[in-house]
Amino acid sequence: RFFRPVPPFDWHAKWAGTSWTWGPQTGDRGWAVEELEESDAWHGRPTGDTSGVWSLRLPGGVLIQCPRVIVGGLPGICRLAWMPESEGKIGTVEDGNKAKLLRVEASVSALEPIISDDDDDMMVGFYPPALSSLRTDMMEKVGELEGATLEEREQAAEGYVFNPIEETDTKATSPEMDAGSTSSQRTSAPIDEKLEQKIAEDPRNALD
Repeated sequence: RFFRPVPPFDWHAKWAGTSWTWGPQTGDRGWAVEELEESDAWHGRPTGDTSGVWSLRLPGGVLIQCPRVIVGGLPGICRLAWMPESEGKIGTVEDGNKAKLLRVEASVSALEPIISDDDDDMMVGFYPPALSSLRTDMMEKVGELEGATLEEREQAAEGYVFNPIEETDTKATSPEMDAGSTSSQRTSAPIDEKLEQKIAEDPRNALD
């Protein structure tokens, strides 16, 4: 199934499955994911979450993300996502098959200095790169994103994340903003005709 064409908006869907994590203090942990949250759906942001991410999308539904440079004291996040199976097309042998999504996310630390035992101000080398944490996900498509059109999913595939809540709030508040802008133009009370005539005769009458 490698090198098959995978449209970029196929990544944007509702995913559910299982997740497994490992950490030096927490050990192994596993749990079920009923629905993957948008903030955790990094596979739908091909350019990564920060500016210092190197990314590569390969045929067959493969996405790679890693830091351009790993500096000491700051772990680097390395990510790999693969969609080994796409959703089956209607009327074909694969009709009814659900799309699969596999993800791996590793936190790696590097360039940690080794301090001399004889002199605290002397560095004698670097520790080898170490694995700080690891997460693996096995997901299956359970539905489509609500409120997201095909055009919006294509924009999200290019790095623009669609947020239906913000879109709804903007539409809901825009009429009030228009009404407020109209009312803001009427900040002064109407001027009496007699007072207006007095002001025309002598502008000092406006101070009364």
